[in-house]
Amino acid sequence: MLVITNEDIETFLEMPACVEALEAAYRDLGNRDAVDMPRQDGVVDHARPGAVHAFKTMSGSWPAAGLVALRLNSDVVHWPEIDGKPRRVKIPLSQGDRYNGLVLLFSTETGELLAMFNDGVVQKTRVGGSSGVAAKYLARADASVLGLIGSGWQAGGQIEAMATVRELELVKVFSTTAANRESFAATYAKKLGIEVRPVSSIAEAAAGVDILASATNSMTPTITPDLLRPGMHITSVRGSEIPLEVLQAVDRLVVNTHDPVTAHATRGWPEEIPEFVNGDYARPDIGVFDITQAPELKSVVAGLKPGRQSEDEITCFHNYKGMGLQFAAIGSIIYGEARTRNIGLNVEDHYFSQTVHP
Repeated sequence: MLVITNEDIETFLEMPACVEALEAAYRDLGNRDAVDMPRQDGVVDHARPGAVHAFKTMSGSWPAAGLVALRLNSDVVHWPEIDGKPRRVKIPLSQGDRYNGLVLLFSTETGELLAMFNDGVVQKTRVGGSSGVAAKYLARADASVLGLIGSGWQAGGQIEAMATVRELELVKVFSTTAANRESFAATYAKKLGIEVRPVSSIAEAAAGVDILASATNSMTPTITPDLLRPGMHITSVRGSEIPLEVLQAVDRLVVNTHDPVTAHATRGWPEEIPEFVNGDYARPDIGVFDITQAPELKSVVAGLKPGRQSEDEITCFHNYKGMGLQFAAIGSIIYGEARTRNIGLNVEDHYFSQTVHP
């Protein structure tokens, strides 16, 4: 069994391979040749005021790769106000001020545990890569200008994925901290060999773009109806970033999944944290807008539902829920490359199996 770290993964994991694997997994899921088991969260009290402990699991089986993945997070979360708006922020409280997120990768042939790896780098590539897959089917073929809201970890995944599926010439990036957007722009201009321009407002980031992506931890909308233009494709990494008015205004809406997050909470929390109001667990327009009427990405990739149908359509990929199958797709790359490159810590299999019939 291989133990693989984020530092190991960063040495070889590239976005084009992730987009390719994710597209294949989505196609198999659409054709019912793969399985996704929806996310579940357990939310309990924490000693820190305004914080909770959240235990999150999601899983997916991809027979074509012979793999099944279980992703789990053990997080302490709070919702501080930043620039007057609530943000979802994890607190690193493990030894050395670290976070806890793991993926367990099992064989569908033998059932054995093949690998265990950090989910941090994978988190960026599976979210960004899925947005890239959606853009391949929903953005105009000649899309060359990207507007990006956010300059953090997830924003990096979005710019890399869009550059994978479209020939980008310009990216305009906005975030609330000028130094962060300037540093982000310099980093990705060098990495991707394209112009990445820091701008001072969301409106400026959205003006004249072909694709508009939001990648923030905001609990309030970042993409508003006034930003929409004919032919634009929009996407996000959180459900709270795109409001009901935008979902209703677009011409073609595709969602990552219809399956909701199931939250199990101790007494009091549904009334006290933003996740139950406008976050992963609920939002005020649930019941007003039936998200299940929009096709899922798996159906578009499998050819069961159409992608973009005209140059003037405003399209939207509402990437508001994660999927365990995404980790099996990226995990297939990580395990294969780690074995080929002799990367990772080998641990005896008998520590993870047993002679007793469970």
